[in-house]
Amino acid sequence: TANNIDLNVFYQNNNFSISANIFSNEVDNYIYLQDEIEEEHDEHEEEHGDHGGLILANYLQKDSELEGYEFEISQIFAFDKGNLTLSLGRDSVKGEFKNGTNIPRIVPARNILTVSYSEDNLEARLTYKDVEKQNDIGEGETMTEAYEMLDFSLRKTLELNNQNKLTLSLFGKNLLDEVGRNHSSFVKNEVPLPGRNFGVKLNYRF
Repeated sequence: TANNIDLNVFYQNNNFSISANIFSNEVDNYIYLQDEIEEEHDEHEEEHGDHGGLILANYLQKDSELEGYEFEISQIFAFDKGNLTLSLGRDSVKGEFKNGTNIPRIVPARNILTVSYSEDNLEARLTYKDVEKQNDIGEGETMTEAYEMLDFSLRKTLELNNQNKLTLSLFGKNLLDEVGRNHSSFVKNEVPLPGRNFGVKLNYRF
């Protein structure tokens, strides 16, 4: 059983807009996955073995509360041929059990700045993410360091004479070549997020 409260606000004036969402959820018997800590592993090693080097985890239930917010401020600048859009957003969520301990693998707060431009069949986007460190950790978890992520994409669509469409996309991800780790991942220490990478996509619709 979950009792939820959501408050949504949206305001727009010409090319300027603000959106915000605040929520609070109380969940009875929230289901979560709890990793076995090192002391527990040592106690049960003879009974269960070493699990082939894997971590033993159990599904458990506890009453919990999750609360958070997200907002975005956006401004559109109109030019002769297209529109430039600037947006700044932030989202954050916290999760605790009723006994005051933290729910494991809760994602950290993020600040997101986006610059995008569009005209006719051309779209370009630059996104900067500032992901804060996560030190509100559950039992057996470790803190995850903050990181920054810069992504870019460019897409051009060509409408052919036979009404088919050809779309060429270029993208670059993690342009700063940051070592980032996803706190909600079970293998964050062994498998970080991808480093700097580039790509080209060609799509033909008929």
